[in-house]
Amino acid sequence: MLDFGEPAAVGYGSVCEQGATGMKQQLKATIQRLMKPGMAETHAKIDAIEHLLRARSGGEVAVWRGGLLDGRAVNADGSEDPALTPKYRDELNFWVGVARDPKQLADAGGYQTAFGTWQRQRLVELGQFVGLEDTDAARTAWCAQQSVVEIGAGPYPSVAEARWRRTVAVDPIAEGYVVEDLLPTHAHADEVTYIAAAGENIPLPAGFADLVIIENCLDHVSDPPRVMGEMRRLLRPGGFMWLLVDLMDYSDHMHPHSFSEDKLRALIASCGYEVVKDRKSDHKSHPQAYGEYRALLRKPALISTPGSVSEPKPAAQSQPVAQSV
Repeated sequence: MLDFGEPAAVGYGSVCEQGATGMKQQLKATIQRLMKPGMAETHAKIDAIEHLLRARSGGEVAVWRGGLLDGRAVNADGSEDPALTPKYRDELNFWVGVARDPKQLADAGGYQTAFGTWQRQRLVELGQFVGLEDTDAARTAWCAQQSVVEIGAGPYPSVAEARWRRTVAVDPIAEGYVVEDLLPTHAHADEVTYIAAAGENIPLPAGFADLVIIENCLDHVSDPPRVMGEMRRLLRPGGFMWLLVDLMDYSDHMHPHSFSEDKLRALIASCGYEVVKDRKSDHKSHPQAYGEYRALLRKPALISTPGSVSEPKPAAQSQPVAQSV
């Protein structure tokens, strides 16, 4: 088991998945073994509580299981999500094409060289927004002190280009990246713990992260406000979120949510983030986009006052390793 309360360096090929449902089932089974016969009412109450929790959280979101050809989007109960299967398959197919077609990124040196360069550039800009001295030594020292989580990380996350105190990448298609052998073979990818989970249900404790990164992902998710709320929960008070979103009016099944700068600013404010620094540029990743929005956001620090209610403190939480691929 992994203890997420302490720094962990696990092979990038290890895919961990959320044990929320499994842990509930284990807890229920344990209670059942300890209970005396005739406790059906207690069983019913447990079921009712679980139903209420699922309703309040908005429900779980399926993750991808398998490779490109034989995989599917699977719910926690093992059933297929027919709406997410084609979406996830097309997203995985995109990455397979980028990684294996030598023509796609030939001018940039190929898949790993190109993405390695781009991700390092993004971390350099992060250092500038944070206010670090513009040197490799300053960035290295700062990263080494941060617990970081990247949401919708893809097969080559930016967190792989630095060494952190604790490094987690979250992506619902994580297993597909492993099965299709898309993970980078250099940088610090072997120090990244990859969790197969959607951004709407991140199996990490509150206050786990000093920094949350989400790069060109918010337009892909099922429920952007819920993802923004989950990231805020993950952050410690005063922690940073590093956000990048394509600006466009276009949407499709892989990009169900289009964002303008005004729409993003409204979402950021409604979720309780402070804007430390931001920019808008003509650069874009999607061909239908007209620009991009980049921002360093901060979760407000807690102010201790008599009778105030504090947010949950980070807690050590063991997670089962579902499988090592």
